[in-house]
Amino acid sequence: MLQFTGPEVLKECITRSDKEIGGYSTVNLDWDPKERAAHFHGNLSLDLPPSRPEVQRSGYAMFRTRDPPKNFLDEETYWDWQTLSHVALRVKGDRRKYFVNIQSKTALPTEIHQHRLFLYNPGEWEVAVIPINQFLLTHWGRVESLQEIEKDKVRTVGIGLLDRRYGPFSLYVDWIKAISADEAERYIAEGQAAAAQSTNPELLLEKRVAEARKKDMEL
Repeated sequence: MLQFTGPEVLKECITRSDKEIGGYSTVNLDWDPKERAAHFHGNLSLDLPPSRPEVQRSGYAMFRTRDPPKNFLDEETYWDWQTLSHVALRVKGDRRKYFVNIQSKTALPTEIHQHRLFLYNPGEWEVAVIPINQFLLTHWGRVESLQEIEKDKVRTVGIGLLDRRYGPFSLYVDWIKAISADEAERYIAEGQAAAAQSTNPELLLEKRVAEARKKDMEL
């Protein structure tokens, strides 16, 4: 779907932030010649715009692919993922909480399906694999329902940050793909090996909690 082979690919994406509602976050999507990848970076601010009292929450930044062009009949077009089962991303990031965003045909244009982008080795390149059926339908960051993605009506894909923390963020992205179960199996095996060697304290804690819950169930 998206492979950053050069700076020209950046034209296929758009960036957005809370500046649209008067906020103060900054967002950039640049080409990094050293990493040979796109660089999603900026600074997140939770400060509210003083001139807009109706805005009660701020602090987000994201990028996504542009809307697909309409066909010759002026009809909407989509990606068809019916034969695919996972989304895979080759990324190199920090310890911020990023989300993968998928926009498909939904009741409201502001609804998107989201899933946390877990990074097991921040500061190093890794491939994250997410089952498509585990994405949750959200509206402005809040879970709406367990409605699954209409896999034959996918419009855009991207990455967002809304972890409610001030400060800089940095994520490099090589590619984003929708893949089959067979291809996912290989990436998952590699990811499990990386997780076993992870030094990320947040993920190590989540792993210990999961192991404790498993033991309780066995008891």
